[in-house]
Amino acid sequence: MRHPLHALGLFAVLATGCDRLQDDPIFAYGRAEHPDGAPMAGVTLHYDRARIVEPPTNGGPPVPWAPPQFTPYGTATTEATGDFFLEMRYGDVHAPDPNAPIPGVTQDYRFRVSLLREDGAGVFASFTFRDDVELPTLRPWDSRLRLEPGLAGHVVSFEPAPPVPQVPVTGEELTITTPEGEEVPQKPTTPEVVLQVFSGDQMAFRWWGATSPWTASPYVLEDFASPELRLRAMSLGVWYFYPLGAKHSNLVFRQEWRTPPLSLPAGDLRPVSRGVACSPTPKEGTCPWTDGRLEQVAVSWSARESRWLTLTLPEARVLRHAVVRGMSGGLGGGFRLEGSLDGEQWSVLASSRFLLSDSNLGNQVGGDLGFEEATRWDSPFDGSLYKRDEAHFGEAALTDVGPVRYVRITGVDFANNNNGAFRGFARLAEVSLFE
Repeated sequence: MRHPLHALGLFAVLATGCDRLQDDPIFAYGRAEHPDGAPMAGVTLHYDRARIVEPPTNGGPPVPWAPPQFTPYGTATTEATGDFFLEMRYGDVHAPDPNAPIPGVTQDYRFRVSLLREDGAGVFASFTFRDDVELPTLRPWDSRLRLEPGLAGHVVSFEPAPPVPQVPVTGEELTITTPEGEEVPQKPTTPEVVLQVFSGDQMAFRWWGATSPWTASPYVLEDFASPELRLRAMSLGVWYFYPLGAKHSNLVFRQEWRTPPLSLPAGDLRPVSRGVACSPTPKEGTCPWTDGRLEQVAVSWSARESRWLTLTLPEARVLRHAVVRGMSGGLGGGFRLEGSLDGEQWSVLASSRFLLSDSNLGNQVGGDLGFEEATRWDSPFDGSLYKRDEAHFGEAALTDVGPVRYVRITGVDFANNNNGAFRGFARLAEVSLFE
């Protein structure tokens, strides 16, 4: 079995002794494989670098991380075994921290190496490090993504998410010590399937922790002309390395996979709520949450309102189904819909969970939340992917309460055995109601 870090460490001893100089070469070793595990030989990989700029902390509301600005750094070609080496200059992996209170403090640069197949399947790893390390294996996801017609809509089938990245033989996993003194290894986070449906460049639907099969119902596809489905998955982890002849190095990484995009049939179902008025009403006078556009818009609540958004239909209807897109700000895991004929007496239409996994609302293991947020934009193929992204999506069959003309919606919480406790919400993209 190869031990590349030992070989590289010996090179470091011969070249520079035990102390690194700014111009010394250091390496990130990796391996590229086909989806079936066969080595990917003779492939040129490009790797990039981005300076890490932490958002300021001034005691006010948290400032979000800005998308990193990656620039090309180098290329590497895989050997017959699929092995590759990314060579960096030691002085290029960190830089002086302009916000540090004392001189000499440095910030890491973040690197990224990616692999994109002709069919659109891709995998990348973005990482910070200080000395020679080994990367997670670059193996595209063998998702076997497929689409077949079904009774309730088109059925999307796929294989489970890729497995947890395995620590190399030269590395060690991060460990934590329990109150009893036991050291417990912390593996990288378990990849979950993230199912995304887009209309153009706008998110139309998303399911964290998706399982196969999934039916793309006519309600979800609405009247979108060219919907497209993508699957993604990610893992965050920390490994430690102790190469011979060099200082120890930690590898903090994000690995992410994406499937080829899958075109879905055009939707032909227009919601009865399209274009209806709502309260509170934005200053522009039209309701942005029923207009068929998918931009997330903040709701301006007055002090007298109870954080229910009320839609008014032109005439009373018996409603059968609802889709809620891009609700956030309530710190809850679901939504509640109520209907009324007169605007006074309300009946529950649905109290439903968003399509989330427990990991969206639980504590992070195998990496820290700051690194997950900082790297949410690292994909060279797709947009942001972040478990704590509060833009949630869901759908529900509605209880038949008879004709209603008024429908109101709010956010609710199902955590800690709450049975749909009121939480309100702050932003919403769209709510669609169907007969």
